[in-house]
Amino acid sequence: MLSYPVRLVFISLLREESMRKKSRLRHCTLALALMVYGGGVSGVEPSAPLPQNEPSKAEKPVHPKVKKLKQPNQKPKFNGLAQTAINAGITDCVGRIQQVTDFLTANSKSGAFLFIAPEDTNRQIVSASLEIQAGAVSSYASASFAPAGNNACSAMYETVSYWANECETVAKRAFPTLPAAGKLGGSISMLDGGQNMRIFLMPAGQGCLSIKKEMVY
Repeated sequence: MLSYPVRLVFISLLREESMRKKSRLRHCTLALALMVYGGGVSGVEPSAPLPQNEPSKAEKPVHPKVKKLKQPNQKPKFNGLAQTAINAGITDCVGRIQQVTDFLTANSKSGAFLFIAPEDTNRQIVSASLEIQAGAVSSYASASFAPAGNNACSAMYETVSYWANECETVAKRAFPTLPAAGKLGGSISMLDGGQNMRIFLMPAGQGCLSIKKEMVY
């Protein structure tokens, strides 16, 4: 399961009154340092070169399978983003915010920027941008949450990672269990992770960007 105990090291929340007057969007800036304990796999693939072809390692994938988000079996303590949402008057999406951001920040330290509507916050979409640091690796993730009525909440998250290999190699060795799903347009290829998930592979210089997108209902 993807519910991890989280210890919040610090939160710095900045709200500028003048910005709220000039824009209908409230910007909540969070400086988060989340230290996560326990087993599990982060929702972000590491931005690292794939291993070179060696006789003893050629068939060993970097990721045997792509970790998908699952429902938690119990309610954990609120992490920094979930607590900030509560302070802003958000209730329907708090559980989903907790679930998704715990998954994305597992075994890492993270910083986040949270976008909250200026009014009627519990009925509006809320979105977070995250920098996730796992060791020496930094990755970008975004997650958006929308109330669906009856205290329910839907979510979408994306993780972006860079690989120092061509996209064809990344597809075969980093995501060996996912079948090809054609092209998005001309150069971006897709891998099928199931009904609600796709991985997009985009050439980037001599390497490749993997963009993992999952819908959570």
